[in-house]
Amino acid sequence: MASLLAREAPLPEALRRSFEGLSLAVAYTRSAELAGNLGMLIAKVLVHDPQPPPGSGHASTWLASALAPLGLDSRADPPPCQASPDEVAEASPWLDRLPPGFLTIHPGSGSPSKNWPAGSFAALVEALAPRASWLLVEGPADDALASSLRRQRGAVVAAGLSPRTLGAILSRTGVYVGNDSGVSHLAAAWGAPTVALFGPTEPHVWAPVGSRVRTLKSPSAAMRDLSIEAVMEAAREVSTSKTPEPR
Repeated sequence: MASLLAREAPLPEALRRSFEGLSLAVAYTRSAELAGNLGMLIAKVLVHDPQPPPGSGHASTWLASALAPLGLDSRADPPPCQASPDEVAEASPWLDRLPPGFLTIHPGSGSPSKNWPAGSFAALVEALAPRASWLLVEGPADDALASSLRRQRGAVVAAGLSPRTLGAILSRTGVYVGNDSGVSHLAAAWGAPTVALFGPTEPHVWAPVGSRVRTLKSPSAAMRDLSIEAVMEAAREVSTSKTPEPR
């Protein structure tokens, strides 16, 4: 794949074969080399800047607007994801260990500056699930953050799962609380009542998209300044919100 990013580099035959039959590529890139090389392999290439410009609103609207040349309406609200029978079966071993309306937390993200302190998550668990089992979502980079939480009473750890299997589990949670991370977007996409915590990043650009989402922004941009009381209140509020009727 590296040759796609190089100028005037020969494209390997195996790479050419892997693109056979494709009629469209959407390339979120500023690389002229990547766009040009894709154009040699695929009939139509839509190139779109991956970074939303100032004033463009939510990132999802900006990114979806790349499809406007195809006549697609990028403003439509996406419906929640639905699990297949196989995905329901794959989720069952975790759901069988959890009570109805269980609490889910994911303490990680792509940057330490976006993480609410592990101690705050622990206090939240004690407040919202003091005697019940709850779900701890752990990603590959979350070991240090999750190590103390794994030892907390009632923890059921979800690690190494495919995104759709994890989504099928999250769709059954009573409330999910996490940072500005991919897992928070996944929870919202599967219709979970979601509380997303923000510090250095802006929720008006990067908030998860979903019908049952609340965002909290640190008053100082430092995650430690998000109070446990504010997160508890948001979690209780979103957990009692009604699921919209299917359209």
